[in-house]
Amino acid sequence: MPHRYALTISRADADDKAWTVVIDDRPDWGFREKNFAAIDTRVRQLAQQHHGIDPDAVDITYTCVRIGEVEVTAQLAELDRLRRQAREVADRIDNLTDEVIAALRRDAGLSTRDTAAVLGLSHARISQREHNT
Repeated sequence: MPHRYALTISRADADDKAWTVVIDDRPDWGFREKNFAAIDTRVRQLAQQHHGIDPDAVDITYTCVRIGEVEVTAQLAELDRLRRQAREVADRIDNLTDEVIAALRRDAGLSTRDTAAVLGLSHARISQREHNT
């Protein structure tokens, strides 16, 4: 079961050298971090240190991301949603591509060059995909 943490992240302005992070249900865990990308890792470490929680079981959401007067929370949430959706579509494309390659190569008996032409891929890519499955 994931442990959820909601973060409020801010910088006073673009010249501020660090992000101020407040964990909504754990205000005593607040910290400043110079690197935005390191914030999630730091929260996972805090959860592990204080509660022995597996860092991979930590679910992090941003309740507010603000730089001065500019808030981008909603846009970041939408980007995350679209990225998840894109990964799901990419996975489905990969799986279907492998199925079609198998059908064309094994069932229909096409060469790698003919299979590549049908799928719009290079024959080298067809061989690579066959050997990776």
